[in-house]
Amino acid sequence: MYSDESSVEEPTPEERAVAAEAVAQQAVARYREMVAASPGLVADMVRGDSIDTIDASAEAARRAYSEISRQVAQAHERSVPAGNPARSDALLGSGALKPEAKIALGLRTASRRS
Repeated sequence: MYSDESSVEEPTPEERAVAAEAVAQQAVARYREMVAASPGLVADMVRGDSIDTIDASAEAARRAYSEISRQVAQAHERSVPAGNPARSDALLGSGALKPEAKIALGLRTASRRS
């Protein structure tokens, strides 16, 4: 009599090694995707085929993100004037106007915004 168990071959050690390697590669790929999706780093810089290389590239990606953020913040600080800047060019010379002229200028400016 033949049993179903005898007809199924056991995988060879080489086949098991190949299957284990495929599973490990999938796990590393998922880890890389998960790390790249983390906030606070440049996702395109996360690379590697092992956990260690992914972690090293993620650290470099975090440093790059911090540097880019710092540069953007500095550029923004330079472009925003300190204090209370004039609201429009039309109001720049209004300091020398009489009160009635200031009211008229304000009404004209308000009607343009509406």
